[in-house]
Amino acid sequence: MNQSPDKPKRVGYRKTPVKKENFFVSYWGIWVVLAVLFIFLAIKVTGHAPGSNGETEVAEAASPPDFGEPGYLGSKRCKDCHWREYDAWKSTLHSRSLQAANDYTVIGDFERNNRLTVKVTDKAPGLAGREVTNRMYRKDGKFFVKTIGPDKEFNDYEITNVIGIGEKQNYITIFPNGEMHVLPVGWDIENRAWVDLNGLKENYPGNGNYWSDPENIWQLKCGGCHVTGIKVNYDKENDFFNSEWADAGTGCEACHGPGSNHVRAASEYFDYEKETIVNPAKLPWRLRAMVCGQCHSRGASTAGVSPYKIGFPDRYGYAYGFAPGKPLYLFYVDKPGEKQTGPLQYNEWKESRHAKAGIMCTDCHNVHKVSASEVMGAATGQTSQTKLIADNLCMDCHKTLKRRGVHRIHTFGSCIACHMPRVKGDKHSHTFAFISPAETVKAGGLDKQPNSCNNCHHHKDTPPENLVEFLNAVKMADMPRPYTVHGR
Repeated sequence: MNQSPDKPKRVGYRKTPVKKENFFVSYWGIWVVLAVLFIFLAIKVTGHAPGSNGETEVAEAASPPDFGEPGYLGSKRCKDCHWREYDAWKSTLHSRSLQAANDYTVIGDFERNNRLTVKVTDKAPGLAGREVTNRMYRKDGKFFVKTIGPDKEFNDYEITNVIGIGEKQNYITIFPNGEMHVLPVGWDIENRAWVDLNGLKENYPGNGNYWSDPENIWQLKCGGCHVTGIKVNYDKENDFFNSEWADAGTGCEACHGPGSNHVRAASEYFDYEKETIVNPAKLPWRLRAMVCGQCHSRGASTAGVSPYKIGFPDRYGYAYGFAPGKPLYLFYVDKPGEKQTGPLQYNEWKESRHAKAGIMCTDCHNVHKVSASEVMGAATGQTSQTKLIADNLCMDCHKTLKRRGVHRIHTFGSCIACHMPRVKGDKHSHTFAFISPAETVKAGGLDKQPNSCNNCHHHKDTPPENLVEFLNAVKMADMPRPYTVHGR
């Protein structure tokens, strides 16, 4: 047969008939694979195989392992995975809320300006009217305070720990039975001077407020907010404190809760990490604020001190038993906002318009690190870890308000000077409300109630009564406008 010139000749080509058994085998295999995939996906999505009631399987798939009660491990364990957050936290004041006393942590002058003389209160039996000099000194690389103790005699007390590095620094000593007490002298960092703390100026041994009285045992009154995971461990039979804690400072677990189950979930099960730790950012805003409020407030725990000894405070001075994510009011009863003392940021914040609007602590403060802007503001004493410096922080939200002073002469203006004046205790008021000189007059003086006007250097020597008259005149329109805070 002649080949067509348009069709090339096929070389080596032979048509092979399809075997029916191969056809069915291949398609049967595909169906088997599809069936297996279907069952796998059904179990993955529903938790049980098709056709079963799935009760046992669902329970097994949905229930996390029984980890038991979580325990505290310390922030160094968090560093294994969260090293960025850990390194940033180390730069904050939280990490240094309690430090061992050494050449690097002690700021006070123990060599030259190392004496504080106080006149003893007239109420002190056997000491009334005397002038007593406390002496602070160094010896063999250690720091000491020579002061009057519970026996009404001078004794030398070794400083074991320090509290504070920003505006003031206090010092702790440990008694032979393990009681920790804050010594009656503190160092005012800003003014470079020693000040009396629960000492003989207003108190005396045995009156319940003296530094060495059992009512002021640090583990019962303060410790829970300066360390993380405290165990008081008081042995009543032997009258001995063997206290311990996971972190010397406000560590990761103070805000995220005890982390042992979280570590176990991540290392053994590779699952349930989120379910075994608290992320305050995911909490409702009121519960989120309570994480800060557990320490940035004043009050007493709902739990009584146990075991109890005569002379001990009835209740812990901190939120004993509280854990992040739980309602704070179940563990701690605070006082109403008191603008003249600190630290009461949480108490005051609850009374503020910010609280009513759902604006809470972490909207203004960066809890994990000191920001670059704050490093720049360190020279002005900026230690509050705010996200922006001074008025810039306020204006970031209050963009529509004109930056004008209270009166014509206050052209420079300042949100913080008027709405967050410094109050007694070197803390800014957190009611964010103007504190009128009238409140000072009502309270009985600046020592009892500072105000927004007298804190300004223009008015620091002006009697509050005169400022009240001036403000009343402004309100009566006897002064030309503008006189309102924002020039409206």
